[in-house]
Amino acid sequence: MTDQPIIPRRSVLFMPAANERALEKAKTLACDAVIFDLEDAVAPAMKDEARDKAAAAVASSAYGRRERILRINGLETAWWKEDVIAAAGARPDAVLIPKVESAAVIQQ
Repeated sequence: MTDQPIIPRRSVLFMPAANERALEKAKTLACDAVIFDLEDAVAPAMKDEARDKAAAAVASSAYGRRERILRINGLETAWWKEDVIAAAGARPDAVLIPKVESAAVIQQ
């Protein structure tokens, strides 16, 4: 067990990281956490641009006290390593790995 307190979350906002309008709107919404989605919500041709936008958003202070979570592409894709590198630079509160089916995926 961890000594970290459990923080209840009333609302979590998923949004496509490629959508500039959504990125701006999320700054004004009363939610506890924002998940910047690089996976299903982003077309393959937009992955690089979305990653750059998400990293900038996560690194900024524009989202106030909301948790900033970066949902990367699945580990079976060609994009996930660059997503993790971007996350390391942006320092989100958490990285969300989609479609985890076993402990081996987390270990990878």
